[in-house]
Amino acid sequence: MHLREEREQRGLLYQFSDEKLFDLYTKGGEKFYVGFDPSSDSLQLGNMCAIMAAVNLMKYGNTCYFLVWWATGMIWDPSLKDAERTFLGEDQLRHNEQRIYDRLDTFLKHLQKKFNLKFDYKMVDNYDFYKWMSYLNFLTEVGKYMTVNTMIAKESVKKRITDPDKSISYAEFSYMLIQAYDFEYLFHNEGVKLQLGWSDQRGNVTTGIELIRKKHDKEAYALTIPLITDAMGKKFGKSEGNSIWLDHEKTSPYFVYQYFMNVADQDIEKYLKVLTLLDFDHVSDIVKKHNEKPELRYGQKELAKAVIEVIFDKDAVDQASKISEVLFNDGDRMEIIKWFKKEDIDALMHEIGWSECRVQGAECRGLDLFVQSGLTESNGETKKLLQSWSLYCNEVKVDDPQMIIKEDDFINGVLLLRKGKKVFKIVKLG
Repeated sequence: MHLREEREQRGLLYQFSDEKLFDLYTKGGEKFYVGFDPSSDSLQLGNMCAIMAAVNLMKYGNTCYFLVWWATGMIWDPSLKDAERTFLGEDQLRHNEQRIYDRLDTFLKHLQKKFNLKFDYKMVDNYDFYKWMSYLNFLTEVGKYMTVNTMIAKESVKKRITDPDKSISYAEFSYMLIQAYDFEYLFHNEGVKLQLGWSDQRGNVTTGIELIRKKHDKEAYALTIPLITDAMGKKFGKSEGNSIWLDHEKTSPYFVYQYFMNVADQDIEKYLKVLTLLDFDHVSDIVKKHNEKPELRYGQKELAKAVIEVIFDKDAVDQASKISEVLFNDGDRMEIIKWFKKEDIDALMHEIGWSECRVQGAECRGLDLFVQSGLTESNGETKKLLQSWSLYCNEVKVDDPQMIIKEDDFINGVLLLRKGKKVFKIVKLG
């Protein structure tokens, strides 16, 4: 499939500088770059859209330069920002950069191996472009080619200048010049002809094209992808104010699974195309089957599984699915737990909380476990809930205040306590 056609169908095309770039990069053998700011020490789900957009280009035999904006991160991009962000120290930026490199490299190698893909990429740090450059050198290399008239006309700058309640520092105003030099440096030294960016970065990207044209009298290209939002217009990758990280240490597969299990029906097709490697016929089949009985949430389940397999692996899909089945389905929960692996038990305890019970004399008082686990706050609350038939142990309704728990009651080393319909805690046999 021609590159432009595929990007349009996947929803990965917003703007481009010249139609010629599609023929050029469909043939392969070209280079392009995409940048990430080191504002945190991991990549978020929103970054995954840009990564997959890069993978889509690399599939055609093009090499991607993944650039972490260490130097640029000292300033921050004013695009879509109403005020200047807090500056980070050099040590923090360096730490964040290395973590991003490691996670990105792991992610890409996983894609190559898991999905039998062949593509080339390089990791780049723009600190190397500037570490020997003085301010006067920068003005000579970049500043003299760009006019203030052009810079203040950029949307990201103009709104900060014209709004009396906002302002922009000289540092942020200069951001586009640094990003322009990133592009020019890679063009001149590495033969990179294309920058891939978000739609809100268009002004910075086109400034790089202008710098290359003025310094080298040669043509470079820009390609942007749309900002991904959900059906309500909310920025993609946010869940109740929390970022969703592409890092097992920061976000569990189960958490990612639940995020996608709760997306709107109208977002299923869009997310499948942007975030997975499924072909269009497969995506259409999923959407068609989902629309036959939307209440079964077939599309959400397939989306959640596909994305987790891309981010983590198939084992993570199985684990997240099993935990969801325990917490949200009405099947035999204890039969499912019975066959959990140790890592599945650990993951379940991580998600819902747990406490440890040491059975003395081969038994312990059952009601004490509800308070000990944090499921209830006091013995008084526990007794009230007992009277209203709202407490369960291993899915059996608790009706005896003198209930005794024995070691044999633990299934796969744990008890499952429940309050009401959906509040759970695990008690682990100590």
